[in-house]
Amino acid sequence: MSFNDFSSYRFDFDRLDAKLQNADDQKKYHSRWMEKYAGVFKNRENNFVAVEWTLRSKKAMRSIFSSATFLIEAKKNLEMKCFSSYYFCLYYSLFHATYSCVFLDSETRVDKLFSMTHSKLIKIFASSFANSNADIATRYTLDLFLELKHKREIYSYMTPFNNLFDYGEDLEKLECILLECYQLTSFQSLMIEKSYRKNIGKVIKLADIDELDAFNKLFHNFFSVHDVNGDSLLDPSSENLWNKLLKYGFAPEYIALDLDHQFDEFHTYDGFCQEYDNSEYALEVLDIWSLIARALM
Repeated sequence: MSFNDFSSYRFDFDRLDAKLQNADDQKKYHSRWMEKYAGVFKNRENNFVAVEWTLRSKKAMRSIFSSATFLIEAKKNLEMKCFSSYYFCLYYSLFHATYSCVFLDSETRVDKLFSMTHSKLIKIFASSFANSNADIATRYTLDLFLELKHKREIYSYMTPFNNLFDYGEDLEKLECILLECYQLTSFQSLMIEKSYRKNIGKVIKLADIDELDAFNKLFHNFFSVHDVNGDSLLDPSSENLWNKLLKYGFAPEYIALDLDHQFDEFHTYDGFCQEYDNSEYALEVLDIWSLIARALM
């Protein structure tokens, strides 16, 4: 049996299968989370639940892109011997990978997602997905998170005169964990889509002014950054997403279905990758997409 048996799509969950190989354990995991998500969507009259979980799913995918970007940049750092920034990239790659999973945790309130400390993040991840030997993730993810956090701090505050750790081994260990996290986020989003269709089953469009105001505030909390004056800034892809959601409506969907579109939006508008792609050492955006596709497709 495979976790893919719970899906009508043809995407792979081989890394999750390796974590929970027993068919009964897979069924228990699926049933437990479907029950949790049913508690989110069942008998809900409020349209805003569709808004919240659509945005949570979109943000989870973008966190995967952030994670993959940090990993590819870490590889470039190692290639170029930029060791002072190497562990910074390794750590934040894992940070965003675990964050992507936590965005889809049914027991984490949306307001808590915006004030998440590093220690709180890994505690929630461990509690939700690595709480026992029978769970989907292993405690090793927690151990690696704390280990890379410590190494990042060493190299960020004062670069050692001589190397202290096995760079290649740390990179290899991390990449395996990242791909597992990406698949975990993908599977959680699949269950969210299934539960939403079963319990609500319709695309929600907003017309009420209060709901529109609440959507705008929540959207900016998820996707905007702030300039030095505190004003909110949205990059063009986020502006496109804002317009698309208001035009077509809200219904959380399986994130793997949106992978190609997200890649089309990734550094499409800023010209950064085109302007600086003449170096033989330049980062290739396709490498980022390929890493994500390895896990999700």
